[in-house]
Amino acid sequence: MYIIARDGSGDFTSIQAAIDAIPMGSREPTILLLRMDEYHERVIVNKDNVRIVGEARDRTVITHSGCAKDLDAEGKEKGTFLSYTLLVTGTNVEVENLTVRNDAGDGRDVGQAVAVYAAGDRGVWRNVRMIASQDTLFCGPTMPKVARDALPRLIPDGVPSVGDCPLTLGRQYFEDCLIQGDVDFIFGPYRCWFERCTLFMNQRGGFYTAANTPEQAAYGLVFHRCRLTGECGAGMAHLGRPWRPFARTVFLACDMDECVSPEGFQDWQGGAPVTERCGEWGTTGARADQSTRHPAQKRLTGEEAALLTVGSVLGGFDHWHPQQRTPTWFLCGDERVAGWAQALGALAEDAFVQTDCAPQGSSKTFVGTMRLNFAELCLRPGDRLLVGFGRHDASADPGVGTDARITFPGYVGMFIDAARRQGAEPVLIAHPEDGDFAASLREVAEARGVRCIEGEPGAEVPLSAAALRMARRVLETLREGAVRGC
Repeated sequence: MYIIARDGSGDFTSIQAAIDAIPMGSREPTILLLRMDEYHERVIVNKDNVRIVGEARDRTVITHSGCAKDLDAEGKEKGTFLSYTLLVTGTNVEVENLTVRNDAGDGRDVGQAVAVYAAGDRGVWRNVRMIASQDTLFCGPTMPKVARDALPRLIPDGVPSVGDCPLTLGRQYFEDCLIQGDVDFIFGPYRCWFERCTLFMNQRGGFYTAANTPEQAAYGLVFHRCRLTGECGAGMAHLGRPWRPFARTVFLACDMDECVSPEGFQDWQGGAPVTERCGEWGTTGARADQSTRHPAQKRLTGEEAALLTVGSVLGGFDHWHPQQRTPTWFLCGDERVAGWAQALGALAEDAFVQTDCAPQGSSKTFVGTMRLNFAELCLRPGDRLLVGFGRHDASADPGVGTDARITFPGYVGMFIDAARRQGAEPVLIAHPEDGDFAASLREVAEARGVRCIEGEPGAEVPLSAAALRMARRVLETLREGAVRGC
């Protein structure tokens, strides 16, 4: 896990620097924790298996002011797809708990200004605010000009044009997000599922969506239990308009207030008309009455709506289901834990292993430097937090050391509480050579109903036989269902 903080208190001062430090082609998941601040940078996530987590959604902001009317080196307008604030081309990238904003301004003045360009596959967005005006969120492949513009950061070339693009297999999942804009502000050809999201129309009014689903694609944009609202006048927000003839957009069990047009979808003037590939079911709120909708718009039956699920829309050849996430095991401790972490990562086929171990670190320094706070932000139900301190808690340095019987149990309790607050399981690691501190860990485990695992002497040496034995011991213990002490 890397911490990004503009004030220099983390591992990196910029998001892009942290992403650039991740090895290209790495299969190991990497977590980037963004401290609360405004990051004025254009960010390109061209690596796979990256999880970006903000410290606080509304106060952790990535912002940029690119727009379609910006000029390139030859004096030509850059266009929509080079205006982004955040471009994600990697696979298995998750973004959580932050804001992505394009501050270029009103589209009538600056043209399109994209906040998020989601170009990868298996992308997950949770509790993210995406704010702009025209063309806020694009879900579709990269183009050669985007790849060239990103150099020296390598990203794959996509289709020559995303207008009439061929079948694209990219998938994106959005949960509890707020997406704000006005004209066509959710657009593109990808398969996307929006769960409990808020779609907020700016005062200008316009279209929530503009899909250009390929003809061969069975699914396009699906909105489930979302809320459609805004600050525009009544009826000024249309559900969408087809960017191309085969656009697929469906709203399921969504709440729509008076901002939404009674007409629902609208034909693209001079372009594609609304077809039955645009549909609606189970609408609630001020615009629940579908009798005034566009005559070509599909009114789904309950049976037809039931066939649209996250699994059917996003599953694909690999049966991806973003709501069924792989658990993460977070290892917090000193250098002894770090020693066998690599072996555990190789053995744990059904979990991701993340290590945040500090040489010369104690439970007190880990809490005092807010590393525990950051780890807690990343924990989710089903995860585990493994805690192994004691060696440096015995230090005579008052800024590092703790008392084995008085303050040490209190610090250990903070780790237990942090894990349980997030629905994760705390697990303690007691190293026999730590004497009273190991005994204290065992007592805390017994009192709090926490599993405790005995450390292996010599396991701090990476790739050693002892490290492998320790990793296997941890794995066997965690696979057991019962909670037990040492």
